[in-house]
Amino acid sequence: MASTINRERLKAFLLRRKLNAFGLLIITILSAVITLICALTGFARTDILVVVTVLLVVLCFIQAWRMRRSFRTIRSFKGSPRRKKRA
Repeated sequence: MASTINRERLKAFLLRRKLNAFGLLIITILSAVITLICALTGFARTDILVVVTVLLVVLCFIQAWRMRRSFRTIRSFKGSPRRKKRA
């Protein structure tokens, strides 16, 4: 029975992935807000903050693309193929 998928484990896995994606999104938004505040106040190292924010935005797009791809394949998954027994 190890080949069957446990629904609770699958739901927990999907929930962890969604929470990780939302956490990355929140970190990116906070980084963008901090960068904007530092740019308005004239902070000396704003260029580093801009680079970090841009890299976080790129990471968010990559994560969204990968999650969309993997969730599409999970829906079509129906378990391992079984061979028909010959009579």
